[in-house]
Amino acid sequence: MKTAIIYGPRDIRVEEAETPIVGPDDVLVQVRACGICGSDVHRYLGTDYGRYSTYPMNSGHEYCGDVVEVGSAVEKFRAGDKVTLGISWGGGKLGAFSEFVHIADADQGLCRVPDGISYINGALIETLLVAINSYHRPDPKPEEHILILGSGTIGLCVLLLCRARGLQNIIVSEPSAKRRALAAQYGIKTVDPATEDLAEIVMETTRGEGVAVTFDCAGEEAATNQAFALTRRGGRISLISHYRTAPRINVETLIMKSMNVFGPDYGHALYDEAVALILEGKVDLTPLVSHAYPLERAGEAFETAANVNESVKALLNP
Repeated sequence: MKTAIIYGPRDIRVEEAETPIVGPDDVLVQVRACGICGSDVHRYLGTDYGRYSTYPMNSGHEYCGDVVEVGSAVEKFRAGDKVTLGISWGGGKLGAFSEFVHIADADQGLCRVPDGISYINGALIETLLVAINSYHRPDPKPEEHILILGSGTIGLCVLLLCRARGLQNIIVSEPSAKRRALAAQYGIKTVDPATEDLAEIVMETTRGEGVAVTFDCAGEEAATNQAFALTRRGGRISLISHYRTAPRINVETLIMKSMNVFGPDYGHALYDEAVALILEGKVDLTPLVSHAYPLERAGEAFETAANVNESVKALLNP
């Protein structure tokens, strides 16, 4: 089978590899679509500082595909099932940037994707799950003002969820014109932090009070300190993205304003909610995919994904 191996910063090669052997508790999945996550980009650029993996490695976890082989002890799945999830983050054991991916202990982590959901939506369900988990923790109300910092894939998923839940008072701050334009299509206020005064806009919109809930999807120190500054007293902040380096945060602001801060949850307990949102037509993740490439062009795909000014979500179709 063909697989994409990252050997070092900006060094990805598509090679032939042995098709994985399926054990009693495992399944083999033919990958139909796999999104390039921000964590994958960090591995490709060499900016994850060895936190998740060492070279060489096969990356990829935002995938959807069809089961082609089932272990003798697997009870929940059969050949032909459309599936997603089930790939471990531990020890760099990823690998969906391949024609086939091996899923260990399939009954424990693999999830079936209904026929009414496309491979693209299926591949991005994991990202939607991150947004759902991060949304429920601060639990924004329809009458509250919301600030989303960063409209990459996760920020856009948070925005789609907010709109699906009836929230109207939303401001999205995003420096990329392409991503900002996509966010604007959902009928909300967008801000270019490079040319506009975000603090002034937030305070004018909220009559000097600040927003009730901030979703920090940027993973940057400056954005997180903005979240602390622009969230009202007693407000809630959801920190979702990973940071390349540990941020220096003004904790005194957090204390003096009695705010609540929530970290991300990468669990799959709310998978059925994500599926229902897509099947009911309340959320469509397809517009988030700006580029799609065959596996053979993995290097080009990763360069595109790394260019935030030109891409939103880049996808590989093995």
